[in-house]
Amino acid sequence: MIRAISDSMSENYLDGTKANGSVFAAQGKNRMAGSTKRIALTKRQREIYEFLRDKIINRGYGPTVREIGLQFNIRSPNGVMCHLKALERKGLISREQNMSRAIQLSDAPQNRLSVSLIGTAATSGPIQPSVGADEFVSFGAVFEGPEIACLRVEGNGFLPLNIASGDFIVVNRETTPQPGCFVAAMDDRHAVVICGVQEGTNQLIPAISGTSMISPRQVMGVITGVIRKFRIPVAPVAPAAEMK
Repeated sequence: MIRAISDSMSENYLDGTKANGSVFAAQGKNRMAGSTKRIALTKRQREIYEFLRDKIINRGYGPTVREIGLQFNIRSPNGVMCHLKALERKGLISREQNMSRAIQLSDAPQNRLSVSLIGTAATSGPIQPSVGADEFVSFGAVFEGPEIACLRVEGNGFLPLNIASGDFIVVNRETTPQPGCFVAAMDDRHAVVICGVQEGTNQLIPAISGTSMISPRQVMGVITGVIRKFRIPVAPVAPAAEMK
């Protein structure tokens, strides 16, 4: 009980330094909105924030209230919600009502469809640097259209196409399949198959050589890209200063 009271009363900044109430209140806007304000957190709030951040960045979505409770041995869902509401009040996260996993980081980078080209990684020679320092590559075509969706790959059945387990296949559900395109379709077994579109007949044929063709039951969309995510290291938050 003493520890719980001490934990709730003692606040530290997100960078580990000690919080002073008057200074904290006078430093203006939330740092996540672009200013220099430091966020004061209790030890448990900081631990939960690190847990949320790791799951959202490396798994792609936040944990449920139950997962947070199991991770930190918090038996009551209301106890978890109190911490989440505190993080939300302090501007570190935002939550969608009535959606168990809809937790977002307030400092998450904005979605970008163009990235800087720093060079060409030749497999048989030295890197070929980009000619222009301001040269960018756009991936907008992968995500164009109102009916963009994705499939998460499980298993290694698509390895001949260099699509591995854990990859995401991005599909446009609105575009009409044409020769030269790859299509994700569902067959009579309700299994996903990747097909090419045959020239002249527009018939779907297996994209993987040797695969027996089963009549596609439903075309799920034209494949516009494949995304492979690698683990992103999350910088640990400095430990809170101990009370003297």
